[in-house]
Amino acid sequence: MDIRFDDRTAIVTGSGGGIGRVIARTLAASGANLVIVDVNIAAAKQTAAEIESEFSVGALACKVDISKRAQVDRMVERAVAKFGRVDILVNNAGLSYPVKLLEMTDEKWEPMIAVNLKGAMLCAKAVIEQLVKQGHGGAIINISSKSGVHGSAGLSHYCATKFGVIGMAQSWAREYADDGIRCCSVLPGNVFEGSGIWNKAFIKKQAKKLGVKPGEVRAFYDSKVPLKRSCTPQDVANAVAFLASDQASYITGVSLLVDGGQEMR
Repeated sequence: MDIRFDDRTAIVTGSGGGIGRVIARTLAASGANLVIVDVNIAAAKQTAAEIESEFSVGALACKVDISKRAQVDRMVERAVAKFGRVDILVNNAGLSYPVKLLEMTDEKWEPMIAVNLKGAMLCAKAVIEQLVKQGHGGAIINISSKSGVHGSAGLSHYCATKFGVIGMAQSWAREYADDGIRCCSVLPGNVFEGSGIWNKAFIKKQAKKLGVKPGEVRAFYDSKVPLKRSCTPQDVANAVAFLASDQASYITGVSLLVDGGQEMR
């Protein structure tokens, strides 16, 4: 199965590094022009330059706070001005940090909701408006998490957003099916490489909780996965590429777990 996105344009939020960078590179390798969106413009520019050099496609770096409507609208305007169209949006940008409920403050709750939930909504709204105008359909992929189907201790605010983006994608799938716009979610398992959650501080905290050494945490969690390994950014990117492709033209509203069978249902 040869997945191709020639002459199409994809916007990937949070793609200056981490999982988003791998998603962007994977789409570019299949011929898509890329809009690299990140609050870190230096990282976005570096990713864009690498993509243009390695894959002979166009790339545009945009510094965007996706919780700000005006910045999101401008992002889509710039994408259309450079490439003439938008075809794919991957809502990947997000925040993640542990907070127990009794320690939750407005200052800890609101940024998570603003970026992970409101930001995904604003990006989808701006892109779907453009897709409807263009009249040839498109694909929206929300990056959720296995925490979008199973609550996690200390991450209720994060889980709220990851449950939420699944519901939004399903709702958009129903609202814009007549326009040929497909909306799905990808739910990664534990991603230790390039993850905002699995940083040194969080791993140290989990090690203490589990009674193991920090260097043993990944092996502990891998042992809980039927396929006996953690999820990689490339695993996530492969799922995104498929759902955004013509090969998935009859798939919409799905929530695809990419977790090695951990949340099998």
